[in-house]
Formats: sequence, structure tokens, C-alpha cells
Amino acid sequence: MYLQSLYIENFRNYSQQKVEFNAPKTILMGNNAQGKSNLLEAVELLATLNSHRKVRDRDLIQSGASIAHICGKLERAISTDSLKLTLRRQGHRTVNLNGENLRRQMDFLGVLNAVQFSSVDLDLVRGSPDVRRC
Repeated sequence: MYLQSLYIENFRNYSQQKVEFNAPKTILMGNNAQGKSNLLEAVELLATLNSHRKVRDRDLIQSGASIAHICGKLERAISTDSLKLTLRRQGHRTVNLNGENLRRQMDFLGVLNAVQFSSVDLDLVRGSPDVRRC
């Protein structure tokens, strides 16, 4: 399984952006404040419905917009799945799997698997033995 494409609208610094992941590995490069972390945060939200930044949904929506969308297309060995997360400034988010709104957000979890690794996690490798054993 891999994320084939990502579409975001009114999310953080992106008005509209579609990214195709055509290679087995993708490297995001750019200057500071260009949106690399925001793109990764969108993937994290699709996978876990949470952000490592611990923010409210309204903080994720672009200024002046009332709604934001994060859509992903997953390529699997035997099928393709489409995921959609809709964030609203006034609360209530919705999740959609293959064109069907899900009543329980828990049913959305586990469709896309992702691991987030950041510079903060370097203590797992470089830290003292106490930290590495936790």
C-alpha cells in the first residue's frame, strides 16, 4: 500500500494543491516556510486524524475559509481507496472512505498507515541509555 496522491484545499498555507507520488520514495525539498511540514501534517491527519502539533481544527483551516479538505488516494495490491477528511471552522469534522461518509471516525483509522519521525525523536538513537530503553 502507498499513498498515490494527495489533494489539499484551504489547509494551512495551501489554497489548493495536488501532489502525485509516482516514485517508491519521495523527498520534499524547499526553503523554510514553504509548506513541507504542512504537507506531511496533512498525511498524518489522514492516517491518524490527529496532528503532532496539537492544534484545533480551526487553526488548520486557511484564514478566510470556513472549511478545509484533505483527500488521498491509496494504491493497494488489489484495490484503490479514496480518503477524504473535511475540517470545519465551526467544529464537526467528517470522514469519507470511497465516497461514503462514515458515521464513526474510528472506522477511518487504520486505512492509511503512516509513521511520523522528527528531529525530536533523535533521542531514541542518540540519547542516554535511560531514554533509549523507555
